[in-house]
Amino acid sequence: MPSYAFAQAQATPLAAAAPDGRPHKFEARDHRFWIDGQPTLIVAGEMHFGRVLPEDWDLRIRQAKAMGLNAISFYLFWNEVEPAEGRFDFTGGCDIRRVLKLCQDNGMWAILRPGPYCCAETEFGGIPYWTLKHPGVGIRTDDPRYVAWSRRYIAAVAGQIADLQVTRGGPLLMVQVENEYGIIADGNIDYLKSLTQIFRENFEVPLFTCDPTTPVWGNPALRVPGLIYGRNGLKDDRVLAQIGPAVGDFPVYVPEVYTAWFSGWGEKIAKRYPIEASLKWLNYLLDHNASFCIYPEFGGTNYGYLNGCNWYLPVQTSYDYDAPIDEAGRITPRYRAYRELFTRRLKIAPPEPPADPPVISLPPIALDESEPLLGLLQSAPTRVSDRPVSMEDLDQPYGFVLYRKRFPEGLRGRLEIREAMDYAVVMVNGKTVGEAFRGFGPESCRVDLQEPGPATLDLLVYNLGRISVPVSAKTQALAHKGLVGGASLAGRDLSGWETYSLPFDRIEGFSASDARPVGPTVYRGTFPLEQAGGTFLDMRNWGMGVVWVNGHNLGRFWDRGGLRSLFVPAQWLKAGRNEIHILELRGAPKVPQVTGGTKIIEEPPMPFPLKLDQELPALPVSPGR
Repeated sequence: MPSYAFAQAQATPLAAAAPDGRPHKFEARDHRFWIDGQPTLIVAGEMHFGRVLPEDWDLRIRQAKAMGLNAISFYLFWNEVEPAEGRFDFTGGCDIRRVLKLCQDNGMWAILRPGPYCCAETEFGGIPYWTLKHPGVGIRTDDPRYVAWSRRYIAAVAGQIADLQVTRGGPLLMVQVENEYGIIADGNIDYLKSLTQIFRENFEVPLFTCDPTTPVWGNPALRVPGLIYGRNGLKDDRVLAQIGPAVGDFPVYVPEVYTAWFSGWGEKIAKRYPIEASLKWLNYLLDHNASFCIYPEFGGTNYGYLNGCNWYLPVQTSYDYDAPIDEAGRITPRYRAYRELFTRRLKIAPPEPPADPPVISLPPIALDESEPLLGLLQSAPTRVSDRPVSMEDLDQPYGFVLYRKRFPEGLRGRLEIREAMDYAVVMVNGKTVGEAFRGFGPESCRVDLQEPGPATLDLLVYNLGRISVPVSAKTQALAHKGLVGGASLAGRDLSGWETYSLPFDRIEGFSASDARPVGPTVYRGTFPLEQAGGTFLDMRNWGMGVVWVNGHNLGRFWDRGGLRSLFVPAQWLKAGRNEIHILELRGAPKVPQVTGGTKIIEEPPMPFPLKLDQELPALPVSPGR
């Protein structure tokens, strides 16, 4: 086995070939990638469907090219493509065909990472919520039903883009099979073998997979023949020597060269790799002729409810990731440093970067109308049942579920809430009397009540994001949302629940109320704009909830985390009158207003008493993000 520890003064030049509508021969052999017989490096950057708006795809691709990259790697999330079982949607933010054509138009190669499991700190790692409606089916296993779902999904993706593979004149160079499977393989790779065969039936370009530090590198029995094995996080001689036998005749490829790390609520915004350290890392890879992908070129935003969760620790809304292109789409000092490095080391002359998109400030916006959340309930419950039903039982992917029980004679005794996934607001006659969350400790799930009748108990349960790492058949039960374990009063299990499904994709039916806010409340305001631009809403006046602007869900805010702003894309604003809704789950804000600024706002976080990402017995957790 040849050594990979060969430093060279100059990295392999990038191949002159570019996607031009003509078939090209792309190979992975002799420790190199080759295009039309010319050795080349892949110098890629990562961005994700759902975290960048489709209106910005062309700009991001042009920015990547101007930084000196020759390829873009895309995570495609199954849960966004197949939101309901058997119903695929490749339009809008999932229009993979359009994004590959934009790559071709801009002379950029493309790499696709469609999972089916991706991790990426996204909701359930990209696996659709509806798989949880079948509890007997093991996630990421060789279970025939799960394999059949995967086959249907991969075939649907290939149906959109098979003709855009490099072999047929398109920009698509490689496709990834699964993601970091070695973390959960536990000695069995039957599923990965089945999945590889599915990909081979649908794609003709080279296939690869990736792993961080897992047993796969030392045990040939854990590797699927013919797959290119990429090593996430490779940055030194020790790891390079470790992976040599697994790489074999294939080139070294590092699918994830990190710019930062993910940030959970209760934590500061992560800044893991300063620019100088990143440049040292990239120089090392170039010295060793290793191809790589910067993770990410552009991180973007976890809009709506699509953030993931590390064990029980939900990920914050910003996915800026200290990337070369910031959350607002502007190039950064990191971008300029990378561009200078690639220009010099690869002897290229990239085009000048396109102009940054506009980012604007907004004067104070008064949210002077409000309505209790309970006023938004439909006239009849979604379901009446003896036991509480889960969010999945309601065919609801995200948002909130409200569980109601009436007590004509009053409420007396200790209320105990079991497994409210994830955060519960306890209300009696519309007034908040408690907040239950695992991170607050077990005492938060116990509330002593003395309320004369008649009394109505409402438990509003908020899905903060399904587990994204480590997702396996052993951990999939953690992904169920709602009042999973039920509740008891004075030691007796409560039964007979009215359940209201509240997906809250957007706020509809708002009607201003004169009622004083005593529980979760929706606030509304309007503001004029002469010209749209991106902006960062300052959420420091607020506690916890969700924001919508012109009907678009910006994502979650929470005063526990370092992140205290929410990014509003320019495309979601408009010249003229704009509307904003804020759902505040905690107490009424001292000043119900927001402003807009030009930078992310960070404050010291308030850590949780319970360390949420270390609560369960340890599985290997990827150092990869």
